[in-house]
Amino acid sequence: MHQDEAIAEGLSRLTRWAIRTSPQQMSMTSLSTLSTLAVGPLRISELAEREGTAQPGMTALVNRLAKSGYVRRATDPSDGRATLVHLTADGERVLAERRAARAAALRAQIETLPDEHRAALANALPAIEYLTAGFDKPRTP
Repeated sequence: MHQDEAIAEGLSRLTRWAIRTSPQQMSMTSLSTLSTLAVGPLRISELAEREGTAQPGMTALVNRLAKSGYVRRATDPSDGRATLVHLTADGERVLAERRAARAAALRAQIETLPDEHRAALANALPAIEYLTAGFDKPRTP
């Protein structure tokens, strides 16, 4: 296996592990949608596109998230006919709890590593930062 393929596969396994070991209080699709909204409000059509789902499915998901109090709808100030979906304080809390649980699980595993493996991970941090730069920032069309 080529080195880049091995790195990609290792990172993919780590991602799957982090997702599976974190408490599941809601679906990954719901969490992903909340995470996308954490960078700013979006129209349902934009949200569906970013999440890779059909607009009717996203509408149903937004309805469920709104009923649970995790998102709210508001009129789009640039187009009074359209609505924007906003993350609520409860939605932010759910995301923060999920991220904290995932970080705690990762931290516990990292603490079990031999020093040389911990050092290797620390040395990889600049590359991880480079790969994920802008991930939590709004995307422009």
